[in-house]
Amino acid sequence: MLRRLSALVTAAAAVATATVVSAGGPAAAATPPPAPCATSSVVRVDGLAFDPASVPAGGTSTATLAATNCTGQSRTISETWVGRFLSGTSTGIPAGCPVIDPLPRSVTFAPYAQVSTAGSYLVLAGCTADRLRLTVTLSQGGVQLASRTADLLIG
Repeated sequence: MLRRLSALVTAAAAVATATVVSAGGPAAAATPPPAPCATSSVVRVDGLAFDPASVPAGGTSTATLAATNCTGQSRTISETWVGRFLSGTSTGIPAGCPVIDPLPRSVTFAPYAQVSTAGSYLVLAGCTADRLRLTVTLSQGGVQLASRTADLLIG
């Protein structure tokens, strides 16, 4: 029961703070994408990082994903955020850490626009993990376009 409650609290924190930080406006349509967008790319992941990069148990960090639409058309992209607490000294879920359910979201990119999305992650005070590994996968129509992983250090 405690694990389920912890998972709900963590998921609620991630959902409550999931926001689109910035997106290019109509003027972005006339400007080609910044290099290096591969000619076959629909979207390019520019970065995924936690701020702060390290927190003690009981702390919160915000992960921000930046991505660029490499096409001259508006795109609605599906992002799936998957987090998992890990420990170098144990297998499975470390003691006191919740299971984090995947967080799906839909993001609309203007032509050639860069969009940043963010979510906050709470490390429960009793969590014995040494890191939280977050992977964000971008897809469209069920086809994976890009993926990026970042670790939040705990200690």
